[in-house]
Order: sequence, then C-alpha cells, then structure tokens
Amino acid sequence: MGFFQSKKHSENTNLENTQNINLQTTDTNSEFNEIGERLSELTLESSRIYNSINNINSSVLHLADLSISESQEINNANDLLHDFRNNMEYLALNVTNVHGQVLDTDKLADKGIVSIENLDTSLNELQNMFTISTKTINSLVSKLESVNTITDSISQIASQTNLLSLNAAIEAARAGEAGKGFSVVAGEVRKLAENSKLAVQSITDILEEIKTDIIQASEAMNSGNSALATQHSSLEDTKGSFNNIKSSIEETIDEITGCIGNLTTASSKKDEVINCVEKVNDIAKQNSELTQQISSQLDEQSNSLDKFNDTLNNLSKDISK
Repeated sequence: MGFFQSKKHSENTNLENTQNINLQTTDTNSEFNEIGERLSELTLESSRIYNSINNINSSVLHLADLSISESQEINNANDLLHDFRNNMEYLALNVTNVHGQVLDTDKLADKGIVSIENLDTSLNELQNMFTISTKTINSLVSKLESVNTITDSISQIASQTNLLSLNAAIEAARAGEAGKGFSVVAGEVRKLAENSKLAVQSITDILEEIKTDIIQASEAMNSGNSALATQHSSLEDTKGSFNNIKSSIEETIDEITGCIGNLTTASSKKDEVINCVEKVNDIAKQNSELTQQISSQLDEQSNSLDKFNDTLNNLSKDISK
C-alpha cells in the first residue's frame, strides 16, 4: 500500500515537472518568437540605415566629385588671374615707358617752342633792320632827287652862261679891235659853261645810275621784308602748331597718368582677388579631403552594418530553428 502511494506520488511529481517544463518551453518559445520579431525589425531597420548610409555615401561621393571639379575650375581661374596679372604688369611697364617717352617729347616740344621764339625774335630784329634800311634808301632816293634838281639848275645856268658868252662874242666882234679882249674872255666863259654842262651831265648820269641801283636795292629790301613777314607768319603758325602739340601732349600725359593710377588700383585689387581665389581653392581642397574622409568612414560604417545585418540574419535563422 505504501509502495503504490509512493509510486503515485512520484508519478504526480513527474507530471507536474513535465507540465512545468512545457510551460517553460512555451514561455521560451514565446520569448524566442518575440526576440525573432525584434531581430527582424532590427534587421529591417539596419537595412534602412544601410540604404541611408549608401545614399549619403553616394551624395558625399558626388559632392567630392563636385569639389574636385570646382577645385580644378578654381585652379583654372587662378591660372587665368595670374596670366592677367602678368599681362597687366607688362601693360603697366609699357604704359610707364610710353609715359616717359611722352615726357621726353614734351621737353622737346618746349625746346622747339623756345627755338621758334628765338628765331622769331631774330627775324623781328632783321625785319626791323630791313625797315630801317628801306627808310634810309628811300631817304637817299629823295636826296638824289634834290641833287638832280640842283644839277638841273646848274645845267640851266650853264646853258644861259653859254648863251650870254655867245652874245658877248657877237658884241665883241662888232666892237672890232676894242672888243678883242672881251671876245677872248667871252670864249673862255663859253668853254667853262660847256665844261660845266658836260660835268653836270656826267654827274646826272652817275646819279641816275646810283638812283637805279638804289631803287633796285629798295625793291630787293621790300621783297626781303615781305619774305621776312611771310616767314614770321609761318613761324607764328609753326609756333601755334607746337603749342597745340604741347597741349595735346599734356592732355596725353594726364590721361596716361590716370591710366597708370587705374592700373595701379586694378593691380592691387587683382592681388586681393588672387588671394581670395587661393583661399577659396584651399577651402575647396579641404572640403574635398573632408568629403573623402567622410566617404571612407561611411564605407566603414556600411561594411560594419553589412556584417551586423549578416549576424542578425544568422541569429534570426538560428532562433527560427
């Protein structure tokens, strides 16, 4: 009796243990199912993160490509700016050389104006001398006219004296022997009158020749004076042209000076632009390096997530078994 009771008690105990194990197994299966669901959700979320990382990585790679392209464009712009700076420096050098040449030309124009003024002064003095000489010659012609008047009077006196001596000779002939001495005197007077007339004629001829020479000299002086006046007018025109050239040169100097100032300002500004471009280029390089680093880190994260997904999948499969 005791044996059967003991056996029954043992069977009851085994049944309770079996029920407890079944309950625990059911709870464990429920927990495993819940863990499996959580693992599935985690795997799905991990896949989403993996896809997001890949998308971000693609964007970062695209950004890196853009940064590299931008850096190349900035380098090209920087090269163009350096070429532009060299061209501006060459242009500034040429403008400076032209400025120096224009200044030299301005000095030559000043010397030319001074030379023209000196020549003009000399021509004025020569023209004054010609004027004085012309007046002197004209005065000499007037005096020759006066001398001609005097010689004409002397010639008339000689003619009258000759006529008187002829009348005296006639009267002496009528007087006969008494008028013989008077006849000799009348003859001498007649000879003197004729000689005086010849001398006056010679003087008149010489004076006419002198007058002709003086008139020719006066005409030459007048022609010379006219030529000097024309030359003076030409010099005035030349002087005016030189003054206009000098004014144009001075305006050109002012324009070139302004151009040099603008080039200097532009040169300083272009240096600032080049510095800014170089800084932007440095920043672009840093961004490119940074994006490459981010891309590398994203690749590592993607690989880690990939491995993690594999682990989750394997774990989920093991749990499902």
